[in-house]
Amino acid sequence: MELTEIGALQIAKRVDAILHVPGNYRGGNLEMTIVIDTSMEKADFQDAIAAVVKALKRGNEIFRNVRLNLVFWGQEMTSEVTPMAMLMTGGVFREYHACPQKKKYEDLFAYLKKFHARSKVVLVFTDGNNEASDAQAAREALTPFLKSRILLISERVVSGTEFFLENI
Repeated sequence: MELTEIGALQIAKRVDAILHVPGNYRGGNLEMTIVIDTSMEKADFQDAIAAVVKALKRGNEIFRNVRLNLVFWGQEMTSEVTPMAMLMTGGVFREYHACPQKKKYEDLFAYLKKFHARSKVVLVFTDGNNEASDAQAAREALTPFLKSRILLISERVVSGTEFFLENI
């Protein structure tokens, strides 16, 4: 995934718009989640994530003190809390191993709804080759809040609402 500095700034602007959705972020420490699709090689996403994190930190003071949940979306999903600086330096990816396989978006959405409901922003870095095979399950997982808080980042950036309308 090739992400230019302008692309990273556009994502930062979309994240800012997510934070300003009525009832989403009311101040204080921000909690957010970044999801990495383990189908991708480290080289495919590491620079893109670093660029987005830098753009977020540069663009808004809210991102100076963030509780960041990092989720690896593979056959099983694993989650850890990590500092944003570790994403910029790539230190958190030292032991990362790609595991190419097609996955279902409804499984990811259900996991996020269950374990990361407090996150005000969810960024999903994916290769875009996954599918939503159970529209009803995906719809239930995205509503009521997740669809307004999520951005799916691959060759293009898709909001949860756009995904909801296109695929479900």
